[in-house]
Amino acid sequence: MRHLILLFALLMFATGCFSRTGHRITVRFKETQDTECYLAYHFGNQQYLKDTAYVNRQGVAVFEGEESLDPGIYLVVLSDERNMEVIVDANQHFEIHVDPDDFIGTAEFTGSPDNEVFYEYLNFIREKNRQRQEIEAALQSPDTGQEKRPGLQQELRQMDEEVRELQKKIIADDPEGLLSRVLMVQRDPELPEPPIRADGSYDREAMYNIYTRHFFDNIDFSDQRLLYTPAYHGRLRLFFNNVLAQHPDSIIQAADRVLEKSMASEEVFRYTLWFLTNHAQSSMVMGADAVFVHLVDNYYQTGEASWVDEERLKTLAGRAEELRPLLLGNVAPDIEVYDPAGNPVTLHEVEADYLILYFWESDCPYCKEAYPVLDETVRQLEETDVKVFAVNTEPGSEEWLNALEEYNAFKEYQDNWIHVNDTANTSGFLDKYQIYSIPKIFILDSGKKIRAKQISAEQAGNFIRQDMQERSSQ
Repeated sequence: MRHLILLFALLMFATGCFSRTGHRITVRFKETQDTECYLAYHFGNQQYLKDTAYVNRQGVAVFEGEESLDPGIYLVVLSDERNMEVIVDANQHFEIHVDPDDFIGTAEFTGSPDNEVFYEYLNFIREKNRQRQEIEAALQSPDTGQEKRPGLQQELRQMDEEVRELQKKIIADDPEGLLSRVLMVQRDPELPEPPIRADGSYDREAMYNIYTRHFFDNIDFSDQRLLYTPAYHGRLRLFFNNVLAQHPDSIIQAADRVLEKSMASEEVFRYTLWFLTNHAQSSMVMGADAVFVHLVDNYYQTGEASWVDEERLKTLAGRAEELRPLLLGNVAPDIEVYDPAGNPVTLHEVEADYLILYFWESDCPYCKEAYPVLDETVRQLEETDVKVFAVNTEPGSEEWLNALEEYNAFKEYQDNWIHVNDTANTSGFLDKYQIYSIPKIFILDSGKKIRAKQISAEQAGNFIRQDMQERSSQ
């Protein structure tokens, strides 16, 4: 009987050890006491507060709860903003001993092999960065002789290789671990030898296409833990801001590929669609609104974004409809406005190889700067039929007519400038062209298709020249 009781107790103890639920993270700070400490987590490129604990007189703070934390990379932050990152994965009961004056160099973990590896890696990287700085300083120093430079550059290459080898080892030792997954996200894909053209040169365009198509190969899109690290967001941002050609068609194609991959996890798909939508709305790339319209049409309106409520869907759809008429390649909305004599003038009836549609006001300082620049553009392109359709946006005509006199608009520029106004906005031009700020410039071709928009007066001439060159080469 005594043996049975002992066996039962051992089984209960073992069960308790291996089936602990919730989380308990104990932090023992050196020479730190009577202050607050915070537990925060990454989500994409943001950090959010999860919990607050008090550092007692013994320097101990405990974060605990009955529910498990979402796996990811968390931050332990002191009230003076000194902080350290820790991995929180399946094992959420561990202890940290650390000196806040040097988190990376002094952190010791009990019960967390993941973090032991993580901090070995961080210390390794810190040391390599120190060595790199010394070598780069030597390379930049005029006192370093030319005979020493090849050796120093070889040392830099050797350090990079050592970092790669350590990363490979970490991944091989624990391929499912969060640190391994983060390192994989940051790795570029393995690429084939560069294709060779018929003339024997490298086909850089083909190589670029291969690279962009395989840029996300090392990411497990089913692993939503990556959302709780900065890694996935950083990879998206790098690709769509720096790697990918900033052209709407290229962005749309790449967005579709990434979204298809991200559907391996609903949460990853949700985050990816949010990122791309926000990226399209905030992008300064001309024509990026086409990406936004594409996402609304193909993901929000189709029910793929099932988590979005009706009100938000309605807002997104409404915004897409506002943007649609002004997408690059579409025929610009026609408007009937009035010249200084009160005669109606219709935009689509103006004949020109290129028509610069220019919205302005008399008291706008930027418009006063844009006017002579646009006029000079017309002069420089005199061999091309370029006209300016200048729409004054003021509700009264007096200021407009006075400004025209000031700009000498009724003299030698008359043939190339078409000055119009619609004080009552009967044509609806303010809404049709979304005139929220001025000056605003569109460039239309002979068929009144929008070739460029939201560009500066300085950019208008260069765009027309480039567009003419591209068309002549087709």
